[in-house]
Amino acid sequence: MTRLLISLDEVDRVKRMHQITSNVSLAARTQLSRNTVARALRTREPTPMVLQALHDLGARPDRLLVAVDQTAPTNTAA
Repeated sequence: MTRLLISLDEVDRVKRMHQITSNVSLAARTQLSRNTVARALRTREPTPMVLQALHDLGARPDRLLVAVDQTAPTNTAA
């Protein structure tokens, strides 16, 4: 099963572009709550509100989401 998740690379690019160094700063810049930003980056679950806020900061729509195959084995290097 394939899921669409928020691309952390694109979020990092947007944060660097605006000199945003923390989730608190990202929340303040997007008018989202700290909890909403933290949850979105932790779970990578795309919600319309978060996607719109990132797009408004300059995230590229074609790179904001990534498809992840949930049946693929995960790398569990110790």
